[in-house]
Amino acid sequence: MSAARQAPVVAAVPAGTRLVHIGPHKTGTTAVQNALWDARWSLLEQGVHLAGKSRHPSKDVRAVAEQSSPYDVDKPPSMRHWRDLVNDIRGTHESRVIVSSEFFAWACREQIERIVRDLDADRIRVVVTLRPLVRVMPSMWQQNVQQGRTVAFEDWVRDVLADPKRPFWTLERHDALVERWVAVVGRDRVTGVVVDDADHGAVMRSFEDLLGLRRGTLIPERDLMNRSLTMAEAEAVRAFNIGFKASGLPLDLHTRTMRFGAAQLMKRRIPPPDEAPVALPGWAYPDVARIQRDVVAGIKASGIAIVGDLQLLEAAPPAPASDRGPVVAIPPEVVGAMGMGLLAATGASRQASVTKGPFKYAEPAEITRVPTYQLFGALGLRAWRATVGRIGSLRSRGKVIEDQGSLGSLAAQGPAASAERMRDTDSETGMTDVSRTMSASDGASYGESMPVKSGISPARARR
Repeated sequence: MSAARQAPVVAAVPAGTRLVHIGPHKTGTTAVQNALWDARWSLLEQGVHLAGKSRHPSKDVRAVAEQSSPYDVDKPPSMRHWRDLVNDIRGTHESRVIVSSEFFAWACREQIERIVRDLDADRIRVVVTLRPLVRVMPSMWQQNVQQGRTVAFEDWVRDVLADPKRPFWTLERHDALVERWVAVVGRDRVTGVVVDDADHGAVMRSFEDLLGLRRGTLIPERDLMNRSLTMAEAEAVRAFNIGFKASGLPLDLHTRTMRFGAAQLMKRRIPPPDEAPVALPGWAYPDVARIQRDVVAGIKASGIAIVGDLQLLEAAPPAPASDRGPVVAIPPEVVGAMGMGLLAATGASRQASVTKGPFKYAEPAEITRVPTYQLFGALGLRAWRATVGRIGSLRSRGKVIEDQGSLGSLAAQGPAASAERMRDTDSETGMTDVSRTMSASDGASYGESMPVKSGISPARARR
């Protein structure tokens, strides 16, 4: 493990500043948000207010950036959420305020102007975290897979590199992101913090300095639930997504059971050293390196303050020796962990802990896709058929017994009288065969015994 490199001491933002951390995604934003939230009481003691009611005020910021949730198909949140956040920031008495959300990175020029106006142009400062594309791209893909995407990694990389207008580049062309914010707030109010993947504490120290906090206030937590999936884990989830999508099930179900269910719980396992991470294929390195050089050049040209070493953005792990895509062998432990995660996410494991007695019933797989209302209807129809069939059978049996008694009394009168009596009985009941059951060709799917009246179709008899 390499020794941690001390980040240079950065001058704190002036008292009265409202510091806006704009992300973007996959640049350590969650780690920063977790550290700020865990230290929020210490921040208050040191004159810093963390804005928002939770670790990440995503709904508030998505409202002003007009972004719907990535986990459903709903429209963007109401602007009242943004106004609540603004009121929280304006109402604080601490000398400095920080608000952190990667959804600020989605804001267009008009939305940035609204944000700056609401937070006071004279008091706002912006901080953007910067991370190399060679790290961001694999992380973004596996995050997309957790959200339900089905495209394979190499296909996704090809699509992203071929289309500079994809939403990915709105976020991860860091030079363009910096340019959008500089155009509104000015270069002197924007600071870039380079993420060092070899020293996770460096980003924390940079934020401590910017906010005038004591060193050691922000502690990076070892959050297994926020680690990236390995290639085997991501492929297991992607296989699930393919089946889920083919079934036409709603996105919110996937969000509950996989995104915030099995995928999260699966991360509790510690992958063995030989379980490969998601990594760029060798053929993509030249194009990614070219784009990264352009990004670094653009950031340098912007004139913003930089904390850390911009050369880290151009540094990349060596490209794989072969361009052949990895042959993913999914370990049994991965499948087991995902399965247990699904049990926990659906509540089955909790239900098992309160269920008493031996196993009695399991829902047949054939009816899992049948809507409840149809199931109730089918059960009601089955009960009605069974009742009608039983009544008809009992009535017929009673008639037979009655006729048998009559036959005894008619026996002395001879065969002719007996035959005449039987014809009278058939005429009264309208029955020609009390023992027939509806065959499969008649449409009887459950095999109940039902009398069929002469001259009436089987379908009408069922009604």
